[in-house]
Amino acid sequence: MTAILFGLFSALTYGAADFTGGFASRRVNSYAVVIWSDILAMPIIATAAWLSGDTFPSVRGVWLSLLSGVFGGVGILLLYRSFAEGRMSIVAPVSALMAGMLPVVVGMFTQGLPGGFVFAGMALALIAIWFIAREEGSPLQLNWVNVRLPLFAGILFGMFFVLMHDIGGESILWPIFILRFSAVAVLVFIAYLIHQPLTPPFRQWYLLLMISVFDVTGNMFFILSNRAGRLDVAAVLASLYPGVTVLLAWIFLKERISRSQWFGVLLAVAAIALIAL
Repeated sequence: MTAILFGLFSALTYGAADFTGGFASRRVNSYAVVIWSDILAMPIIATAAWLSGDTFPSVRGVWLSLLSGVFGGVGILLLYRSFAEGRMSIVAPVSALMAGMLPVVVGMFTQGLPGGFVFAGMALALIAIWFIAREEGSPLQLNWVNVRLPLFAGILFGMFFVLMHDIGGESILWPIFILRFSAVAVLVFIAYLIHQPLTPPFRQWYLLLMISVFDVTGNMFFILSNRAGRLDVAAVLASLYPGVTVLLAWIFLKERISRSQWFGVLLAVAAIALIAL
């Protein structure tokens, strides 16, 4: 139950970070939002790690943290590119599903098959992600051109989850601090290549701070969920974050939630109940 609660908290905070990041990106260049929110998070994480006495990871843990930052940074870039080139109805469910499915496959090989109820709950949760992230009234055209970028983005997010599971056995906060170095480096390099402005959006500092806090908290809860339970359960529950983003948009931006999305939310609740049995 502890692992489930931590996994759900990671979904809540990841979803809140995405909602806040999307809101900020309407006012500021999205590259600047991601890069400066990561930079702003660094002193916050370092201070918390030092005050809590968090163990600094081994050399292997440092390299894995840096690699996970590359996966996460490139995954975000591919996701934004996917949103620019394709439809939300394709991009969101494909990327979120892959982010949840890859750790499930890895978990089956490394930790064995889960129990029947847990397996059924994870399968139902993946279906829920699909319904929650889809736009209603927009038929999917699942050809390679439409799915290639969100597919790769989801794979990279899945690899991020797998590496965070491995790193989380050593420490909690320091890996979250270290991975931001490589993520920022990759994002700045690509932004430079495609001539994206990176002027610090000082007028939106409060949104950047919120993104930083939500994202760091999501990472922390994901690691704690892994420590308390299985990788696949933690990753699937964390991948329910689109539901939180949709609900926050409904509450604060008065965006309409479709019937299929409400159905996905109900499926997610049923999936959580099955996993908890």
